[in-house]
Amino acid sequence: MKRKNHWVLFAILLLALINLSPSEETTMVRPENRGEAQPAAPPESRTLQETGHIQVAVQLNESDFRRLEEMNRQFMAIYPVKVDLVNVPAEETYATFQRQQMKLGESPDVLLLDNVWIRRFAADGYLLPTEGYYSGSLSGEVLSASLIPNEWNGYVWGVPLDVDPYVMVYDAAKLKQLGLERQPASADDWNALVSTFKKQRTQPYLLGLDFRDPYAAATLIWQLGGGWKPTGSEPFFAVKGNMPLALQQLELIRPWLLDAGLDGSDPWSKLNGGELTMLLTTASEAQKHTHSRTKVWMPELQPNLASAWIQGRSYAVSSQSDNAEAAGLWISEMTSALNQMRWHEANRHLPVMKTIYYEAAHNKLPDWLPATLAAGSGSAVPASPSLPGQLGAFAPLTNDYLNGAINAKQYRSRLTELSQ
Repeated sequence: MKRKNHWVLFAILLLALINLSPSEETTMVRPENRGEAQPAAPPESRTLQETGHIQVAVQLNESDFRRLEEMNRQFMAIYPVKVDLVNVPAEETYATFQRQQMKLGESPDVLLLDNVWIRRFAADGYLLPTEGYYSGSLSGEVLSASLIPNEWNGYVWGVPLDVDPYVMVYDAAKLKQLGLERQPASADDWNALVSTFKKQRTQPYLLGLDFRDPYAAATLIWQLGGGWKPTGSEPFFAVKGNMPLALQQLELIRPWLLDAGLDGSDPWSKLNGGELTMLLTTASEAQKHTHSRTKVWMPELQPNLASAWIQGRSYAVSSQSDNAEAAGLWISEMTSALNQMRWHEANRHLPVMKTIYYEAAHNKLPDWLPATLAAGSGSAVPASPSLPGQLGAFAPLTNDYLNGAINAKQYRSRLTELSQ
């Protein structure tokens, strides 16, 4: 009985000691409710940490910009990130943008760039590598034609958004009259086509393209010569390999080329009306101008050989950004499979994720796309940091030649000088 009284007294003293101890409940979270004890942050500071504010600069036509605005509103309705979209005027070049904003430390957080500029911006120190902000995988998941231009110095510097390959839209009946059952796919095919066309002369134009578009001009030259093979650090227009043959063929067909970029030329009406046999244009334009008498052809992608320019755009994060994490979240959402399909439906630019091509019919992709577009790897793509400068020199020179301002000898001589 005496021992029992001792235990009761001990229990009373223990309870009194606990009541006198300062309580930690106001500063620590109970382990049994939240796991490990951790400071309880005030609601205001938690909201501030989870909210970002970024600026995104793009250069889009009005309808594409409106579509991007809609996608951005959907993003902001889900994520606590405020995003300001800026549509840079079409007349402002990337070089001007570099000089006026990025060098002055006024860069937006995210930029939408033509792929030919990615390595140039990266080499100049204006971009962050994707490893620092993009959580998804790019290698093996996106088209190699989109990824290769974004790789430089062991890193990837942009997240591909879309591609817009150059294709040939042709009048099948007219081609058959010229002795071909399909679009010319080799230098021999082109040689035979040009020879037959010169003999028949049943229509005013053989081929149309925008003379001021360097991608279209390069595609035509590559096809006339059987493709372009990279030769070290030399530019894509270096007069070597198949280039001399291509320039000879180009001189033969130059009198029957239509400048599709001139106001009033109306190349689609001429093609659909039988005045033009072929039109070299982008895949997006070809999808917008389908006609019962025309077909579309895109060459197969081959390793170490380029036969058509694959234009593309990528999102990149500025090295001056203070909120790369929010920028990466926004890019991941804009380039998701669902948004890529929405983007394609809006402007017909093709997606970059390989998985979308595996169910091309279900995803309403054109049936004329070659399987090698998704399956191909290591395809030849001009992508050096000096590429923007090369295009800047090639474009006006080629325009002068195609318009007859200079002759073939002068054109070839100038290309040789530019290649050195």
